[in-house]
Amino acid sequence: MRRPAASPRYARHRGFTLIEIAVVIVVLSLLLAMIAGIATAMLGQQRREATRQRLSGAETALALFVSQHQRLPCPANGTLAGTDANAGVEQITLGTPNTCSVGGVAGSQQHGVIPWRALGISEQDVTDGWGNRLTYRVDADFVTAPALNMTFCDPGGTAAATALASPGGYCNSSCSSTTFPGSCTAPSNVTSNQGLEVRNLGGTPIMVPTAVPSTGAAYIVISHGENGAGAYNGVGVLQAASGPDAGTEEAKNAANLALQGYYVDDFPSYPAGAGHFDDFVLRPSILTVATKAQLGPRAH
Repeated sequence: MRRPAASPRYARHRGFTLIEIAVVIVVLSLLLAMIAGIATAMLGQQRREATRQRLSGAETALALFVSQHQRLPCPANGTLAGTDANAGVEQITLGTPNTCSVGGVAGSQQHGVIPWRALGISEQDVTDGWGNRLTYRVDADFVTAPALNMTFCDPGGTAAATALASPGGYCNSSCSSTTFPGSCTAPSNVTSNQGLEVRNLGGTPIMVPTAVPSTGAAYIVISHGENGAGAYNGVGVLQAASGPDAGTEEAKNAANLALQGYYVDDFPSYPAGAGHFDDFVLRPSILTVATKAQLGPRAH
């Protein structure tokens, strides 16, 4: 016998088949995956942009400090929680010359982060987009005033750098038009063999204190990037990697290490392994810092 045809009323109220439901679920899953991927990418971009802004703000704050004090600050102790009375305080032992004494250890910069209180800014201003503090290392020869005052230097001078003294810093303060060039110190003589060394992932030096003229960095500021490896967070806890482990060279930038022979900066390299690198690094030269603080050498 022939099966009766479904009435129009029955057809109108027929439900979805399992195949139709499965197709809808697959489509929705794909859409959710795409949305999640886009959201993750946008969040990552926002964090990277926030980090760049914080680095730029830190550079400006350091320039203002140099302008006022004619020296760079020592680091703060990154192991202290933000609620500690000494958190963000410059760890310095005053003397002739001054010395950085992070954690009360004379001459140490281990565990050093940007001293936000010394710079007159907030802890948030020196926290990167992933919630970690910015690591900070400085050339110890420029933490005593007036080490970064180069206004007495002249590019055409031939005199050697002097012992640090006021008011000329490492420049000969007796430099004048009548005694030029022998009494005038060239800024390249002040920066010679000074500064921190920076290399790329391949080990090639890109900022070299021993170069002629020196290209050493006056200071290094580091955001430890997305994986956060080697950074101190807001409660003073050293962060292990969140995601790929720190690469071999990237690990040299860790905040818990003593002052290193060189620091590392390069383009990002995200694959896991020895070559991984996701740090953001600020590394101005000595002359750049002095000039930005309006303490650069006189025009010749």
